[in-house]
Amino acid sequence: MTKDGEGVARDGDAGVPGSLARVLGDVAAERAAQDAKWGMQAVPDGTGAEDAVAEADRARRETDEAGRRGELTWRHILREEVLEAFAESDPELLRTELIQVAAVAVKWAQALDRRPAVAERSNPGEAAAKAVGEATGESRPDRFRAIVDVHVMLVRDGTVLLGKRANTGYGDGQWHLPSGHLEPGESVVGAAVREAREEVGVTIRPDDLEFAHVMHRAPDRVGLFFVARKWAGEPYNAEPHKCAELAWRPLGELPDDTIGYPAAAIARVLAGEPFALYGWSADNGA
Repeated sequence: MTKDGEGVARDGDAGVPGSLARVLGDVAAERAAQDAKWGMQAVPDGTGAEDAVAEADRARRETDEAGRRGELTWRHILREEVLEAFAESDPELLRTELIQVAAVAVKWAQALDRRPAVAERSNPGEAAAKAVGEATGESRPDRFRAIVDVHVMLVRDGTVLLGKRANTGYGDGQWHLPSGHLEPGESVVGAAVREAREEVGVTIRPDDLEFAHVMHRAPDRVGLFFVARKWAGEPYNAEPHKCAELAWRPLGELPDDTIGYPAAAIARVLAGEPFALYGWSADNGA
């Protein structure tokens, strides 16, 4: 770690230990949620238009002028980076510009987190702990944040409904349960109801969801598994852009190409085991 001329640490944490990791963790969680909802989208870049270069040049001039006037804002900086990316048509150079856009956005989020009012609103407990730490001279690193996902086992006549993933960038060609990540402000029950509706087109009453298993997957995932034996509607492939097919498979005879962790969780559910670790080393209790 090095420091600049003003004594500020240049380790990406903006003088606040754990700041960069916290924001990058939030970015990773948002990216995972996007992947769960839309998959890895294959769409054209749409950059390099003739007027985009002029817009980027104008944004650079506006940023420079704002800096000279002492009126520079994050909006100026990020807008310049975004428009420079829009002006680039070469894929390699475009990638460089996009990384710069992402870096500026992350730094802006860190700047927001450093503002006391924002930090206290986003996590009043941590803000209070920080205040105590400053008063006593003790410090505490940011709390670990896990990514929570929900999985729905639709069970009928000794079989469970599985979907073969496609075009998602994760587990494509393998079988998985209807599942997805928890969204902000959403309960795990609400998420399970939503995922079942979005992926296989059925409506499940919250009271008809039976909690069956929780799995802590290394390094940062917590999966909650629910069993449903009653629902409204006949399951169908509601997301053909992310699922190649649906199939009912015997609970005790899952396909060999089922993704590892849901297969392990289903086995634990059949064994009546409510909790399991997955992917951890022996030193961590797995």
